Amino acid sequence: MKLLSEHIEKNQSGSVRLIAQEPEDIWHVYNLVQKGDQLKASTVRGVKSESKTGSVTTDRVRITLTVSIEDVFFDSHACALRINGRNIGESKYVALGQYHTLDLELNQPFTLSKPEWDLISLKRINDACDITQQADVAAVTMQEGLAVVCLLTQYMTVVRQRIDVPIPRKRRGSTTNYEKGLKRFYDQIYRAIKQHVDFDIVKVVILGSPGFVRD
Repeated sequence: MKLLSEHIEKNQSGSVRLIAQEPEDIWHVYNLVQKGDQLKASTVRGVKSESKTGSVTTDRVRITLTVSIEDVFFDSHACALRINGRNIGESKYVALGQYHTLDLELNQPFTLSKPEWDLISLKRINDACDITQQADVAAVTMQEGLAVVCLLTQYMTVVRQRIDVPIPRKRRGSTTNYEKGLKRFYDQIYRAIKQHVDFDIVKVVILGSPGFVRD
């Protein structure tokens, strides 16, 4: 998470401007927002227009809206939040009080305003923005031909890559194709670890599997 700006008054009301940079950041935002908070972000709105001939077309227009939050849905597969609420700002395309759903995704700046910021919410932001609080444990779970590379954080497990490599069966008198397939499998796991595990932060990599696959 990246903190772009913070404006908290003495009565603890105010706003923060953030960017969610990692999948876990979306989870943090989900736990920060509450009904009655205000969220300002860029969004796309379908706008209908009628030509002189009477034909109606719908154009997709990118606008910035501020909504008073009523519902929040966390989409773990898309790693995004869908925040539904009423528009509370002036807009050419959305009337005051009209409902709109903001889709909040990775690397999308947004401003969250609260009538009162409690210490737990402020600490969550500080922890999310502090690199020393990020994942320091990685895990690779595997069976022959299948593997998943994950990062383990304080709050969740983040899947970084799934690996699926067909491995031929052993044949009587020859294991050459089997050994080649196994080598391709382990090579892909090695490359995935190099790509997704930052050993300046990660201190431990856990390998787990049935039998002797991890060896």
